[in-house]
Amino acid sequence: MSYLPATYRTAELANGNVTCITKNFPRHSLSENSVVIRPDYMGICRADIKEIIGSRDIPSDRGPLFGHELVGTVVFGGTSSGFHEGELVTFNPNITPDRTTGFAEYVFVNGTADQLDQAIIRVPQHDIIHHAWMPEPMACIVHATQKLLALTDALDLQGKKVGIIGAGCSGTMFAMYAKHLGASVAIFNRGKMRRDFAREQQLLHADEIFALDDVSDHTDEFDIVMVVSTIVTQDILAVAADLTATGGTVLIYGGTREGDKFLTTELDIDNIRRNELIQGTRYQNKNVNICGAYGCYKSDYEESFRLHGNHPQQFPLESLVSTVIEFDEFADFVMGIASGKDDYAGKVVVRTNPE
Repeated sequence: MSYLPATYRTAELANGNVTCITKNFPRHSLSENSVVIRPDYMGICRADIKEIIGSRDIPSDRGPLFGHELVGTVVFGGTSSGFHEGELVTFNPNITPDRTTGFAEYVFVNGTADQLDQAIIRVPQHDIIHHAWMPEPMACIVHATQKLLALTDALDLQGKKVGIIGAGCSGTMFAMYAKHLGASVAIFNRGKMRRDFAREQQLLHADEIFALDDVSDHTDEFDIVMVVSTIVTQDILAVAADLTATGGTVLIYGGTREGDKFLTTELDIDNIRRNELIQGTRYQNKNVNICGAYGCYKSDYEESFRLHGNHPQQFPLESLVSTVIEFDEFADFVMGIASGKDDYAGKVVVRTNPE
């Protein structure tokens, strides 16, 4: 292990503040069940921002997400880990081995062989280093959509009309996947910046993108409405209910908190989302189904790679990246987002190993 450094830099989140610090490289604590990854790049997720500002409930079974979107190279694999130096990998934070943040020059993961096999996913597309896209959020979209199909006893979305509230990266990927499965889509977003970005990057057609103020023109129109906003507010839920046709389904994907209810009903949407349930209810003389999805599995990553590899024109995931920064810039940059001073239309990628 003489090739490993004596120290490394990592981001530290404490009391709502992010700083970059230098730590000793813990080479003497590496074991047969350890994997060390050197990230080539990381993505900044809205969940990261919510953890900085304290607006996200931390699940007891999964822990914090801060620094979970990454693609990198294995620089050390313990003898029982199943991984080897030089493998290109990504990470699934929904599996719970012990790990450090991905916002660092090195990430340390420890767990059983089974945990490591599910948490660390080999990347089959080596050009991802030069054409960056984030496998983790796409895997979550695949999982959520497939869970929606399972909960509604559907094989695909052929002929369905799907409305999506939220035109960020996740909402746009939902639209891509729904269209791939046969649906027509309309995506609604309050802010103009994200609508313009989706249009300019040709991620969606102009006639698929609407302002949130346009909702009144689409009342009772959609078989499925996906709520993908960073925070699921009662106002957003009211919009979703208005858009959904009688007998239709609302998918809760965006951020909920313990005790959140669906409008005037007693349906616990945080429980529905985290436990991936479906329940029917009646709201303003309309029968609707409320379902939820949460997390993803190794198989969802593998399907994401297949979709991107086999259908690059339908899944132009590289075009979601709007901003690339270096790790030296990260702490100040992410605090600018967390404070509300800065915002970015697409995915922000942090490079740690620029060429």
